[in-house]
Amino acid sequence: MNNACKVVRFVLFLFISLAGCAGKLPDLLPETKMQAINHNLRGIKYSERGEKLQALAEFSEALRVSRSIENSEGIVVALLNISRVHRRGGDANAALTAVSGAIPYLPPQGSLYAEVAFEMAQVKLLSGNLDEASEWATKAVAADNSSTRGMMVNLLARIMFLKGNIAEAELKAQEALLICRNNGLRAEEANSFRTLGDVKSVTNRAAEAAASYNQALEIDKNLGRSGKIVADLRALARLAESQNNSGEALEFYSRAFTASKANVDLTGACEDLMNMSRIHQKRGEKELSERMLSERSNILKNIRTPE
Repeated sequence: MNNACKVVRFVLFLFISLAGCAGKLPDLLPETKMQAINHNLRGIKYSERGEKLQALAEFSEALRVSRSIENSEGIVVALLNISRVHRRGGDANAALTAVSGAIPYLPPQGSLYAEVAFEMAQVKLLSGNLDEASEWATKAVAADNSSTRGMMVNLLARIMFLKGNIAEAELKAQEALLICRNNGLRAEEANSFRTLGDVKSVTNRAAEAAASYNQALEIDKNLGRSGKIVADLRALARLAESQNNSGEALEFYSRAFTASKANVDLTGACEDLMNMSRIHQKRGEKELSERMLSERSNILKNIRTPE
């Protein structure tokens, strides 16, 4: 998801927990509930700016306030937000602790249950537990009847692909694509196309794979999703390389490098340079290969190791 979509997800579950079926906030809320809302909203802003510690502080305060009035739904929302921050920071253990803490406060069905199952699936995926990830993703899909259900089907499709269940992954990605298209979820539509591209790539349907990746790329460019654009370009590069089209592979890796560097993803940019160097080496272009490695070395000097 891009940043805008992340905000929607945070806000959606914050207000679902307070608004009820009508989808509107009551005219008046207790002051303590408003405090929790405000802390969550500030946490969202910090999270979107990449200020993890400040976001966690706000979400933790929202959790404290919700616990003080035994607001079960508010507790779940705060724990979900905390889990997302940790997961996006790559801390699977902290994320698991947070999302697991939400389970005792959940009804066995409904939108919040679907969201916790969805988050749990992503945490399990991050930790490499594909079996449990698929179980939780299946629960999320079964529990969600909202317009964002395609997002959960997309996750299940991705997990199926990673597990090697290629045929099932393709069916789920096609299902997700239809749901997302019907509900105007363009970013998720691109994710469906990307999974379909991967499926077609590993099943030797190169032309179809390229078409899927290019459809994802077109959507991601329209939405301005830099990270996803780079993922699309790298997928196209790998596909071209698998078809022994080194010239096209170099072109896609070069575009990915430019986009990564502009987005200050220096680690990704270095990976692109390494791939280009490897291809040049295979082509017998030693000077170009060494030039890529030299540029990579210069960039690495600018990447500071966290203290």
